[in-house]
Amino acid sequence: MKLSSSRMDEPEINLISLIDVLFVLVIFLMVTTTFAHQSGLRLELPKASPAPEATADSGLSVAVDRNGNYFLGDQALVNTRPETLRRALEQRLGTERNQQVAVRADGRASHQSVVTVFDVLAQMGIRDVVIETVQPPESP
Repeated sequence: MKLSSSRMDEPEINLISLIDVLFVLVIFLMVTTTFAHQSGLRLELPKASPAPEATADSGLSVAVDRNGNYFLGDQALVNTRPETLRRALEQRLGTERNQQVAVRADGRASHQSVVTVFDVLAQMGIRDVVIETVQPPESP
Protein backbone atom coordinates (compact mmCIF):
# COMPACT_ATOMS: atom_id res chain seq x y z
CA MET A 1 0.00 0.00 0.00
CA LYS A 2 1.32 3.35 -1.05
CA LEU A 3 0.52 6.19 1.35
CA SER A 4 2.51 9.10 -0.02
CA SER A 5 2.18 10.60 -3.41
CA SER A 6 5.16 11.42 -5.53
CA ARG A 7 3.80 14.82 -6.34
CA MET A 8 4.59 17.60 -3.86
CA ASP A 9 2.01 20.34 -3.36
CA GLU A 10 3.46 23.84 -3.39
CA PRO A 11 2.60 26.00 -0.40
CA GLU A 12 0.10 28.82 -1.05
CA ILE A 13 -0.32 32.15 0.66
CA ASN A 14 -3.92 33.18 1.04
CA LEU A 15 -4.03 36.86 -0.04
CA ILE A 16 -7.74 37.38 0.49
CA SER A 17 -7.41 38.04 4.20
CA LEU A 18 -4.48 40.46 3.61
CA ILE A 19 -6.51 42.41 1.06
CA ASP A 20 -9.39 42.68 3.54
CA VAL A 21 -7.06 44.09 6.20
CA LEU A 22 -5.57 46.63 3.79
CA PHE A 23 -9.05 47.66 2.65
CA VAL A 24 -10.09 48.32 6.27
CA LEU A 25 -6.93 50.42 6.81
CA VAL A 26 -7.60 52.53 3.72
CA ILE A 27 -11.18 53.17 4.84
CA PHE A 28 -9.94 54.12 8.33
CA LEU A 29 -7.44 56.63 6.88
CA MET A 30 -10.06 58.15 4.59
CA VAL A 31 -12.50 58.65 7.46
CA THR A 32 -9.99 60.14 9.89
CA THR A 33 -8.28 62.53 7.45
CA THR A 34 -9.15 66.19 7.86
CA PHE A 35 -9.44 68.42 4.83
CA ALA A 36 -8.55 72.11 4.61
CA HIS A 37 -11.54 74.40 4.29
CA GLN A 38 -10.89 77.30 1.91
CA SER A 39 -13.88 79.26 3.17
CA GLY A 40 -12.47 79.32 6.71
CA LEU A 41 -9.16 80.87 5.66
CA ARG A 42 -8.40 84.07 7.56
CA LEU A 43 -5.87 86.51 6.16
CA GLU A 44 -4.22 89.42 7.88
CA LEU A 45 -3.17 91.88 5.25
CA PRO A 46 0.18 93.65 5.65
CA LYS A 47 0.35 97.19 6.92
CA ALA A 48 2.78 99.91 5.94
CA SER A 49 5.52 100.39 8.48
CA PRO A 50 5.46 103.69 10.36
CA ALA A 51 9.09 104.38 9.47
CA PRO A 52 9.67 103.43 5.84
CA GLU A 53 13.15 102.44 4.79
CA ALA A 54 15.07 105.00 2.82
CA THR A 55 15.24 103.96 -0.83
CA ALA A 56 17.04 105.59 -3.68
CA ASP A 57 14.79 107.82 -5.74
CA SER A 58 14.30 105.95 -8.97
CA GLY A 59 12.92 108.88 -10.89
CA LEU A 60 10.58 106.47 -12.67
CA SER A 61 7.17 105.71 -11.27
CA VAL A 62 4.09 104.03 -12.66
CA ALA A 63 0.85 105.21 -11.10
CA VAL A 64 -2.62 103.65 -11.28
CA ASP A 65 -5.58 105.85 -10.43
CA ARG A 66 -8.93 104.69 -9.06
CA ASN A 67 -10.32 104.26 -12.60
CA GLY A 68 -7.46 102.01 -13.69
CA ASN A 69 -5.71 104.64 -15.82
CA TYR A 70 -1.92 104.44 -16.01
CA PHE A 71 0.51 107.32 -15.53
CA LEU A 72 4.21 107.17 -16.26
CA GLY A 73 5.58 109.85 -13.99
CA ASP A 74 3.03 112.66 -14.34
CA GLN A 75 2.16 111.83 -17.95
CA ALA A 76 -1.11 109.98 -18.55
CA LEU A 77 -1.10 107.11 -21.03
CA VAL A 78 -3.66 107.15 -23.84
CA ASN A 79 -5.35 103.87 -22.83
CA THR A 80 -5.21 101.07 -20.30
CA ARG A 81 -3.88 98.32 -22.59
CA PRO A 82 -0.77 96.48 -21.38
CA GLU A 83 0.89 97.00 -24.78
CA THR A 84 0.64 100.78 -24.39
CA LEU A 85 2.19 100.62 -20.93
CA ARG A 86 4.99 98.39 -22.22
CA ARG A 87 5.80 100.72 -25.15
CA ALA A 88 5.85 103.76 -22.85
CA LEU A 89 8.18 102.00 -20.42
CA GLU A 90 10.47 100.87 -23.24
CA GLN A 91 10.68 104.44 -24.55
CA ARG A 92 11.47 105.80 -21.09
CA LEU A 93 13.93 103.07 -20.01
CA GLY A 94 15.57 102.23 -23.32
CA THR A 95 17.82 99.23 -22.77
CA GLU A 96 18.33 99.95 -19.05
CA ARG A 97 16.55 97.12 -17.17
CA ASN A 98 18.35 97.47 -13.84
CA GLN A 99 16.62 100.73 -12.92
CA GLN A 100 14.28 100.78 -9.95
CA VAL A 101 10.61 101.36 -10.77
CA ALA A 102 8.14 102.60 -8.16
CA VAL A 103 4.51 101.50 -8.43
CA ARG A 104 1.96 103.86 -6.90
CA ALA A 105 -1.62 102.61 -6.93
CA ASP A 106 -4.74 104.21 -5.57
CA GLY A 107 -6.29 102.14 -2.78
CA ARG A 108 -9.51 101.93 -4.76
CA ALA A 109 -7.86 100.86 -8.03
CA SER A 110 -8.87 97.45 -9.34
CA HIS A 111 -6.60 94.59 -8.46
CA GLN A 112 -6.35 93.64 -12.14
CA SER A 113 -4.93 97.05 -13.05
CA VAL A 114 -2.15 96.73 -10.49
CA VAL A 115 -1.39 93.13 -11.46
CA THR A 116 -1.14 94.22 -15.11
CA VAL A 117 1.58 96.73 -14.17
CA PHE A 118 3.57 94.04 -12.34
CA ASP A 119 3.06 91.61 -15.23
CA VAL A 120 4.39 94.10 -17.79
CA LEU A 121 7.39 94.91 -15.59
CA ALA A 122 8.17 91.20 -15.16
CA GLN A 123 7.89 90.56 -18.90
CA MET A 124 10.36 93.36 -19.54
CA GLY A 125 12.84 91.84 -17.08
CA ILE A 126 12.58 94.60 -14.50
CA ARG A 127 13.07 93.01 -11.09
CA ASP A 128 13.73 96.03 -8.87
CA VAL A 129 10.17 97.15 -8.12
CA VAL A 130 9.08 99.24 -5.14
CA ILE A 131 5.49 99.60 -3.96
CA GLU A 132 4.87 103.05 -2.57
CA THR A 133 2.58 103.34 0.44
CA VAL A 134 1.59 106.07 2.84
CA GLN A 135 1.92 105.97 6.58
CA PRO A 136 -1.47 105.44 8.22
CA PRO A 137 -2.57 108.30 10.48
CA GLU A 138 -1.86 107.76 14.15
CA SER A 139 -4.93 107.18 16.27
CA PRO A 140 -5.19 109.23 19.48
